[in-house]
Amino acid sequence: MLQISGTLHNTGQSLVFRVEKDTKQHVNISSGPLAYRYQFEEIYFHYGTDNNQGSEHHIHGYSFPGEIQLYGFNKELYHNMSEAQHKAQGIVGISLMLQIGDTPNPELRIITSAFNKVLYKGSSTPIRHISLRSLLPNTEQYMTYEGSTTHPGCWESTVWIILNKPIYITKQELYALRKLMQGSEQTPKAPLGNNARPLQALHHRTVRTNIDFANTGVSKWHQGPSLRGVTRTPPHQHRLGTNGMDPGMASMIGAVSTD
Repeated sequence: MLQISGTLHNTGQSLVFRVEKDTKQHVNISSGPLAYRYQFEEIYFHYGTDNNQGSEHHIHGYSFPGEIQLYGFNKELYHNMSEAQHKAQGIVGISLMLQIGDTPNPELRIITSAFNKVLYKGSSTPIRHISLRSLLPNTEQYMTYEGSTTHPGCWESTVWIILNKPIYITKQELYALRKLMQGSEQTPKAPLGNNARPLQALHHRTVRTNIDFANTGVSKWHQGPSLRGVTRTPPHQHRLGTNGMDPGMASMIGAVSTD
């Protein structure tokens, strides 16, 4: 199983993992709702300072304690992330919701164990041998729409895929994450948490899904997405449905490949 390495950075605005630039093997993301192959580039961490908020996507009005976003650029049309972020379908963002649990994701633990090394702005630490495939939850169900990145730039060039199952983080790991600060060790300023972009209106975007609500059963996690800013909106207003999508195309896990 392919493992990647990179560096974890505290930028003062976000916690970001960036893959090594000179890696010989690149992780590609394809299939599902994607018409192109995307090359994995970085991971952003968004979380709250309490358990009632943190995720940037709200699911039927519900906010998770955190959200991990995997970003890649369209390698078939563009040369790098800098070029792709300004272009149509230039970026893919895969959202993994973080839920508190006693059995954490083993790949996530590789990253959480390094939180104490990036306490302050400008600090960084190497992260070795992470399997993206193992980081993803075991599901083929997702919701997707075309929107923007949520970090500064907010480029309207992103195909979003929200996977329909969370990954788990322990209370202790979340506590360590919440100790990260926006400033330096001399002037630490405020905690790095609560770094989600304010919720945004849907603006007539169509949210598509391959979830079969009739057979799945509707729960809080399966009532359809409320995009950033569209909380507690009736699901039918989101125009949810397969919209011609083939449920068999859903396996983002199986579509993570290498060059």
